Amino acid sequence: ESASQPRLELVELFATSVMAARMLIALVFAVAFVAAFLPSGSPSFVSAPSAGGAVEAPALRGAPAAASAVAYGALAASAPMPAEAWTEKGLLQFGQVFALFFLFFWVAGF
Repeated sequence: ESASQPRLELVELFATSVMAARMLIALVFAVAFVAAFLPSGSPSFVSAPSAGGAVEAPALRGAPAAASAVAYGALAASAPMPAEAWTEKGLLQFGQVFALFFLFFWVAGF
């Protein structure tokens, strides 16, 4: 009986840690979902000019949106094109590594 007691405690500890990990993953996804759909604080549309006829200093309205568009454009420009992404040599090297990786888990399953 004394040998089974520590094993039972380990199983309970493992189950608790698995539940905590699942809750953490769910929380991370919930925060990411909410953050993706909350307004960013900067308006997406340019407001209408004032009707009072007051002359405003020339400024770039919507500058935060333009800056983020430039950042996304630079990121897309730095990514390789689909035809340039993989060569035959690269695919063969990946296949060898993947085959060894898969073999390791296949053998470990027995």
